[in-house]
Amino acid sequence: MPEKTPYSRTPESNAREESMRNELAPLVLKSLGRIVSDHKIGGMQMITVQPSSGALLVIWVKCAWKPGISGNCAVQMAFPSKENRAHTGDDVVRVVMDKAKRAISRGATHILLLAADDAGHMPLAAYVLPIDQIGAIVQQAVATDESLIKNGASPSIYIVGGGERQVALVEIVRRISIDLLRLPAESLSLIDAIDDLNAPPPGAVVPEKMYRTTASYSRDQKIRSFVINRAKGCCEYCGKEGFLMSDGKSHYIEAHHIIALADEGEDTVENVIALCPKHHREAHFGANRAALENEMTRLLRRRH
Repeated sequence: MPEKTPYSRTPESNAREESMRNELAPLVLKSLGRIVSDHKIGGMQMITVQPSSGALLVIWVKCAWKPGISGNCAVQMAFPSKENRAHTGDDVVRVVMDKAKRAISRGATHILLLAADDAGHMPLAAYVLPIDQIGAIVQQAVATDESLIKNGASPSIYIVGGGERQVALVEIVRRISIDLLRLPAESLSLIDAIDDLNAPPPGAVVPEKMYRTTASYSRDQKIRSFVINRAKGCCEYCGKEGFLMSDGKSHYIEAHHIIALADEGEDTVENVIALCPKHHREAHFGANRAALENEMTRLLRRRH
């Protein structure tokens, strides 16, 4: 009996995927134009489509697992080796982008994320997007629900959601992709849809005004003023002077809670540091924000 690997699959599972690749993928992609070729390069299925106008689309086909009882379908983007598995959010982005770069090197311009019923004969979701946009989906998904997209150590993108958490991840895909199963022909032609895959969004000349009710933590303005004055116009982390403000005298510096109030940090001068805009944004969104937090804490402790 052959040894079972972590990614061993049943004959039924293999047959279902073959049905999705051989029948469903060409079927949904025909709505974009004429199928020129359908072949595999290095194990990756690439379907080339010629729209009625514009350049050829070379579409990398990725199939989702079956919905089963849960009703959730996700595309496993990679099956990394043990030493390359995704253990953190940054790992997830790296693993998926490495796989996308491999597809690009083999000619892919776009990716199809395809889901089907348990038998593999009826499409449930078919999203197409430029392959260089897959990183945006993964980064947003990691920020929304890291544990779900991590899927153990095999990063997965949800395209059909049966639960609240999964639906939130599917919405990220819908915002960035073209949904081939729900494209309203009467209001948007297929050619327009293809163009939209690469075109910048139109935006709004007169943005809609929205009103929101939110909760926030109270901040003592005396603490902020003390810290800004203490810094004397210089970033307390890098030491550089902030940019000159319009009054021609002051230098712009921002106050930052090292331990966030939402994480039970104190609103005291021992927990608030003056930062230049660059390091303030990095402290919130940088890949090394945890290290920055520790270093900034040490800096202030040495001063007090």
